[in-house]
Amino acid sequence: MPNVIAYSSLLTWPLVMFFLLKRFGTAKGILLSLLIAYLLLPAGFEVDFPVIPPLNKYTLTSLVLLIYLIITNQPTGYKELKGWHKFVLMALIVSPFLTSITNQERYLFIQGLSLYDGLSQSGIEFLNFFPFLLGVAYFNTYDRQVLLLRLVAIAAVLYSIPVLYEIRMSPQLHSTIYGYFPHSFLQQYRDGGFRAVVFLGHGLVVATFLAAGFACLFALHKAQIRAWRFDNRLLLLVLFVTIVLQKSYGAIAYALIAITIISLFSPRKIHLASVSIATIFLTYPITSSIGIFPHQEIVNTAESLSPERAQSLNFRFEHENTLLQHALKKPEFGWGSWGRNRVYDPETGADLSVTDGNWIITLGTGGWLRFITLFYFVVMSIYLAYRTQKYLRGSEDEKNKQYLMSVHSLVVALILLDQMPNSSLHPLYWLVIGALFGRYKKILREWQVNKVNASLK
Repeated sequence: MPNVIAYSSLLTWPLVMFFLLKRFGTAKGILLSLLIAYLLLPAGFEVDFPVIPPLNKYTLTSLVLLIYLIITNQPTGYKELKGWHKFVLMALIVSPFLTSITNQERYLFIQGLSLYDGLSQSGIEFLNFFPFLLGVAYFNTYDRQVLLLRLVAIAAVLYSIPVLYEIRMSPQLHSTIYGYFPHSFLQQYRDGGFRAVVFLGHGLVVATFLAAGFACLFALHKAQIRAWRFDNRLLLLVLFVTIVLQKSYGAIAYALIAITIISLFSPRKIHLASVSIATIFLTYPITSSIGIFPHQEIVNTAESLSPERAQSLNFRFEHENTLLQHALKKPEFGWGSWGRNRVYDPETGADLSVTDGNWIITLGTGGWLRFITLFYFVVMSIYLAYRTQKYLRGSEDEKNKQYLMSVHSLVVALILLDQMPNSSLHPLYWLVIGALFGRYKKILREWQVNKVNASLK
């Protein structure tokens, strides 16, 4: 049961945000607001007012940022999108309406959807996605890109302090401060110890954030940019040790992938690696449904490392397949909310499914329309970053920019890859993705201006 601190922290958060925006300026205030909300406010808790969508730490932060930008007459980022991109965004926002229209019948014991459900989900969809537009509008320059990667890296290093505390003492900070535990406590016990939860809701989400921060820090290190007052190598060591102690094989793999690719590959090959990851993600639902994805081979490999982990992985794959078959019964617009995307025993009503990956949750609730329109912007950002290579050639300064673009793209690709086993695509990551998308637009404009200036000389 959430206590007074949980309610007051959420309800007073807009005042803190206004202070951050005024004190640090719009761009840095946006980034700090998203970081602090993501890392410190209560997880799995929302206040449901009439008419407006339920407000949790994500939707409330986006709503306040939107209101602030409108009141102060500053760009919201929507005008930065052109043509086809705007159409895809509109399709993403409208998709919950189409889902509600095609799901008004009951599913076993679960009620049908109403148009109000569609309206509410559309609002939630937009507010969760809104930081992408902010990234496009406010983090499209090289300096802002460095600021973004630097603050995410520093935040991950600082977060390692409460993470290490909970690894040693058990995940209790959320219960102590906010009065409730946001998930299953049993799931946080692994290999004779605990995974930290802190204020992110689950140990795997914490591990993914640490891995993303590690990749950002390693990118700055290779670009010879000092992230903080301490040596980058010391900070990298602290983060990597924390990731290992967090006991998430996925996060350890992401960190090792980042180390290997960033250390050994050229910017062009880093871009190709990111594009390859995006391709695997996009084709995964299809290759899984027709049985050509090597699930069993992956389980066999995992079994050679840890039989317990192999069993867990096989359990995930089996449930994914069950949920996928259910999702494909309504492929266009999905089953909608209220748990209609899950599989139940028709006689007892027992829930027979476990939903972990964001991809299967998205496909099950919103069908192919929501899957394509949601992940379109992630994949498109990676693809556009790949295209910047031809616009960043020549001077040493442009080579540094190209290197940072390639590594930023890899960070986004790893975030996308994590949506296969987990569901971690939160507003902070949308800001990181939007910044990559915006950098392409900025680089292209600069290249076009330079080309015109050169022709006039």
